Amino acid sequence: MRFSKAKARRFRLFHDCSFELHPQRNFIVGANAAGKTSLLEALYVASRGDSHRGATSSLVTDGESSFQIEVQVSNAAGCPDDRIDVRWQERRIQLRINEQSASLSDLVRRMPVLLVDPLAHRLVEEGPAIRRRFVDWGVFHMEPSFHPLWRRFNRALKQRNAALRAQASDREVASWTPELVATADALTTLRRSYLDKLSELVPSYWRQLVDESAWSLAFVSGWRDGERYAETLLRTLEGDRHAGHTREGPHRAELRILSDNSLLKERISRGQQKLLIAGLALAQGELYRQRHDDTPVLLFDDFAAELSPLSQQRLLAQLEAWPGQIVATALEYSPLLQAATNHAMFHVEHGEITLKKTT
Repeated sequence: MRFSKAKARRFRLFHDCSFELHPQRNFIVGANAAGKTSLLEALYVASRGDSHRGATSSLVTDGESSFQIEVQVSNAAGCPDDRIDVRWQERRIQLRINEQSASLSDLVRRMPVLLVDPLAHRLVEEGPAIRRRFVDWGVFHMEPSFHPLWRRFNRALKQRNAALRAQASDREVASWTPELVATADALTTLRRSYLDKLSELVPSYWRQLVDESAWSLAFVSGWRDGERYAETLLRTLEGDRHAGHTREGPHRAELRILSDNSLLKERISRGQQKLLIAGLALAQGELYRQRHDDTPVLLFDDFAAELSPLSQQRLLAQLEAWPGQIVATALEYSPLLQAATNHAMFHVEHGEITLKKTT
């Protein structure tokens, strides 16, 4: 997949801008607060329907009441471009693909995008929810059955939680057990299978980026190992009644990132975290390519930040090998970036974007 054209209206600093993207590598360069990250964010919103940086309502240019992002996207097979239109107006997001109303799942499926940005360290440092979303993005794109199963599980979970809060009878609470068990087991099987594949692939990226061979991934299902989920729901019933919600299950699943079988988050620098996450993104993209014979777009914000010159070289070597499209921001068009093959360089200043160089 790749973006071929993009337009943004009334989006953050950009009252009205448009640009055509290089099919391989795009470097967006400019001073701090010039709008580089906002352009990257516009592409992200066009592929996810929301922002990775804050509330959707905050994306509107000051003094305006709506924004619009239009992108043209194409795939590796050379099919005609699709047009994606994302609008925020009347305090809600409206999505259209080729002039037809679309859902968020339609949008995410049509335009797979991976993001590495300065907030990505949360994947290592924060709680399991963000890592669970990381895993589920990959499973969603690998397994068509995942999304319907996830929706079924969450509907049943919502109903059981409502029954718990209402102090319903044991029989009424237990009426949701068969659906929860069936979907929990299926979801966990899909997640575990995906993590097994990712665990086989990501160490090679980590070795090339960080010379690291001790890092590993571990999947935690969200309930006691070796216990059937029906037994878990029975064992935890009284505690769930007291809490007013279901405390164990796939909604508490976890991806653990380990070094020599110990949690990694307090043992590595921010620069190492950035390269670890870049490796995870590259491995996810490769799994997507193997499944779909196409490659997600990689958005990389603040390429050089927190990285030594050697680490920048290693990272750029991986980006040069990436078979899909890359859009990366940087403070300057460094000699390292200038030496990259097949790329375009854009300069951003005062809400304006200008193509400066194409190779």
